[in-house]
Amino acid sequence: MSEFDILIPDDFPDELKKYIDKFKLYIEVERGYSIHTITAYLRDLKFFFEFCLSESIDFRHLETVDVRSYFSYLSMKNKFEKKTQSRKLSALRTFYRFLHRENIINSNPIISLKFPKTKKNIPKGFSPIETEKLLEFVEVNKVPILEKRDKAMLEILYSAGIRVFELVNAKINDLSIDLSTLKITGKRKKNRYVYIGDYGKKALEDYLNDRKAMYVDSEYIFLNQKGKKLTTRGVRYIMNQRRKCMGFEKTVTPHKFRHTFATDLLDAGADIRAVQELLGHTSLSTTQIYLNVSQERLREVYRKSHPHAKLK
Repeated sequence: MSEFDILIPDDFPDELKKYIDKFKLYIEVERGYSIHTITAYLRDLKFFFEFCLSESIDFRHLETVDVRSYFSYLSMKNKFEKKTQSRKLSALRTFYRFLHRENIINSNPIISLKFPKTKKNIPKGFSPIETEKLLEFVEVNKVPILEKRDKAMLEILYSAGIRVFELVNAKINDLSIDLSTLKITGKRKKNRYVYIGDYGKKALEDYLNDRKAMYVDSEYIFLNQKGKKLTTRGVRYIMNQRRKCMGFEKTVTPHKFRHTFATDLLDAGADIRAVQELLGHTSLSTTQIYLNVSQERLREVYRKSHPHAKLK
């Protein structure tokens, strides 16, 4: 049984299942959406069309009031956050845009429907002292090659600011000969190059010297103790175990290293568009969140340091 069969019930009309199947292919192949986004979109469509069936609403003759009724129903039943509602609306909007493009419907009933914009959470990274503690910590009782792997993994996450799925999918052949550059396949299968600093290069070289001797056949850089490709869940587990071993109170995640990478660059005066390129952000507005964090840090430094910053 495929993922699609699990998400879309048998009692859905055959015509609807056919269109959803085509839509899945469209967002997977043409749009290059990640498996996580595809799964979320299909699940959102499943819930919506279950509602349509229960209310005898024809998906081909949908009206804006039907969609509003659906979200009102969701709010009363589940009390979803605005962010979740926005994603569900995005799934519907993309699906109906696809139907309109394929001339299955005459007009898109969702194109004008919007929710109020939600305020994006300000990302929280690590302070310079915390970053150094995390990178310098050594698990003394760990198998040497695994400790070298973890060290290299953390250094690259911080040095290059890549996403965790980009890290686990990185291959040996994607590295430059001097280990200073790594080709990344990011969201929507877009390629970009990221750069590895001297600390990262040294940690990576130490790990690869042992890794190549033990695991000759694997094309991926980071492997688990069985020589198989490391998973994103595995990376998070490793980080949580290291956090516990060192008695670190804050949550440690791969994305926090990415946040720290971005804010540290901006704090040091890096151009925001350069940071955007390094992070692989399509929109500059996404990167500007980190600029706000950087400005907040500067404001705090000013208030603490300048004699006339606040009344005594």
